[in-house]
Amino acid sequence: MSEPILLEVLTAERRVFAAQVSELQFLTATLGYYGILPGHTPLVTPLGDGLLTYTQRGEKHGLTVFGGFAEVGPDHVVILANQSETPDMLDADQVRKEHQGALLALKEALSPEEQESAQRALTLSEVRLQALSS
Repeated sequence: MSEPILLEVLTAERRVFAAQVSELQFLTATLGYYGILPGHTPLVTPLGDGLLTYTQRGEKHGLTVFGGFAEVGPDHVVILANQSETPDMLDADQVRKEHQGALLALKEALSPEEQESAQRALTLSEVRLQALSS
């Protein structure tokens, strides 16, 4: 078995998550999803808004990551996110309400700015719903 990867997820406000994992995947801003295994080539990449998934003791888990950067090394990954939450930080009822509100706002948006704002809110709520179901 390979050595584990230390995964740290940080925001400006707090340390969201830190643990040894066997693998992880995250959405980059421009190149789709990256899959990281122990011994990965070092890199730094901007992050998109999406679900970061990781495997720990054979079980898959997920958490939200909204923007920022990932610094990948052979045995350590640091996610510097603009915003991030683990599923236990989320209120499922509130996330569902936000999702419904975003759908309604997108349907009723008239200007490009309103459409963009509603689409952003919809994306955030969809990622949070994915985290709650992971």
